[in-house]
Amino acid sequence: GGGFRDSIADMSEELCPSSSETPVPLPFFVRTSNQGSGTGEARDMYVPNPSCKEFLKYEWIGQIMGAALRGKEFLVLALPGFVWKQLTGEEVSWNKDFPAIDSMLVKLLEMMEGMDKETFEFKFGNELTYTTVLSDQRMVELIPGGIRTVVHHENRLEFIHLVQKARLNESKEQIAAMQAGLLKVVPQAVLDLLTWQELEKKVCGDPEVTVEALKKLTRFEDFEPSDTRIQYFWEALNNFTNEDRSRFLRFVTGRSRLPARIYIYPDKLGSETTDALPESSTCSSTLFLPNYASAKVCEEKLRYAAYNCVAIDTDMSPWED
Repeated sequence: GGGFRDSIADMSEELCPSSSETPVPLPFFVRTSNQGSGTGEARDMYVPNPSCKEFLKYEWIGQIMGAALRGKEFLVLALPGFVWKQLTGEEVSWNKDFPAIDSMLVKLLEMMEGMDKETFEFKFGNELTYTTVLSDQRMVELIPGGIRTVVHHENRLEFIHLVQKARLNESKEQIAAMQAGLLKVVPQAVLDLLTWQELEKKVCGDPEVTVEALKKLTRFEDFEPSDTRIQYFWEALNNFTNEDRSRFLRFVTGRSRLPARIYIYPDKLGSETTDALPESSTCSSTLFLPNYASAKVCEEKLRYAAYNCVAIDTDMSPWED
C-alpha cells in the first residue's frame, strides 16, 4: 500500500539522496567524482562505497532491489550503467563505462598516454607517484611502496593500466554482494533475460515523468468532461519541471517514478471555488482536487503540496508521519 511505497521512497532517499546539497546519511554509497567536481555525464550518480565492508547489508540492499522488481514498487537508486552492468553480469570497460564515474581521470589518463617525454616531465615532474584516489576519496598505493615511487615517462603505460585496474575493481566486492542478494529474490534465468537498462527500469522506474505519460495513467472520477479543474490541472503540470512532476507523483502515489496510476476526484467542497491545498491518499493513489480560480493558483497549490508534504492537511500546515 501507500505506507510501504512511502517507506521504499524514504529508503531510496537515505541510500542515494536526490539533492546534491543533502549529506549522505548511510555509509553504503558515495557520490561519484563527477558529482563532486561538477564535470562529465551522470553528475547525480552514486557508486558503492569502496571502504564499506558490510557485505551482508549490501546483500540486503540487493534483496530489496529484487523485491522492488517483483513487487512492481520502485527503489530509486541513482547508479551508473557501470554498476547495473555488473549486476546483470555484463562486461564493463574503462572507455565506455568509467566516464560516468570520473570523466576527468579518464581524460587525464588518455592525455598522459599520448604525451611526449618533455611534456610529461614538465607537467608531472617528480610529483606523480604510484597511487590513485578511489571514489570514497581514499588514496591507495598501486604497488608496494607506491607512495614513494615516482612514475617516469617510460613507465606511464604501466601506471595507467594499474590506475584503471584499481578504479574498475574498487567496488567489486560490494557489487558482488548486491548481486548475491538480488539473486536470492530474482532467479538467475530471469536476470539472464534482462539487459542492464531493463533491470534499472524495473527496479527504479522511469526517471522521465512526461505529461503525455501521466495523461495515459490518470483517471478523472466524478468530473464533467468540461470541468475547468481538468484543464487547470494539465496546464499546471505542463508548467512543471521533470523534478516538480516527480515530486507531485510521490505526493499522490508514494512513488517518484513512472509507471504509477493516478485517480483524481473533486475535493469535498465540490464545485465551490477555494484556495485550499489538495489532499492525497497514497494507499489508493488518489488526489482530491479543489476547484481553483485559475490555472496559476492550481499550479502554485500543487507545487507547494508536492515539495512540502508527504502527507498534508488542508489548512496550510504540512506534516509528516
